[in-house]
Amino acid sequence: MDADHRVRDSLAGLIALADGVEVVGAASEAAEAIAAVRRTHPDIVVIDPRLPELEAGLALVPAIHRVQPAALVLVMGWSQSLEPAALDVGASGFICKTDDPVGVVEAVLEAAYAARDARPGRISARPGGSVAPRRAALR
Repeated sequence: MDADHRVRDSLAGLIALADGVEVVGAASEAAEAIAAVRRTHPDIVVIDPRLPELEAGLALVPAIHRVQPAALVLVMGWSQSLEPAALDVGASGFICKTDDPVGVVEAVLEAAYAARDARPGRISARPGGSVAPRRAALR
């Protein structure tokens, strides 16, 4: 989920090209995202916490978990400094939007494959596109 349709559509399109991964929805607003999660039961959800209709965009993470407790929620933002707050509210990982697009997609795909293979954990895309998995149980 991303408020900017160009980012949302580009990311969804790149992920859809990957083998074994299906993009089941996209949303630009929190209510639309929750409805899509309720309808599609995704394994992984990628969100941008900068949403105009939420006091704190990170509030969407626990809201998603209330609807789909097993979902891996990746927060994608402009600054790595947001990562601790994202993980504190229950995000499975953080992806920095300033990474190269290949690194961003690789981080999402790694989380998607982990979810598919029932190996939940926290995933973080580091500057330069490298992906650093973390061992931690989902909250």
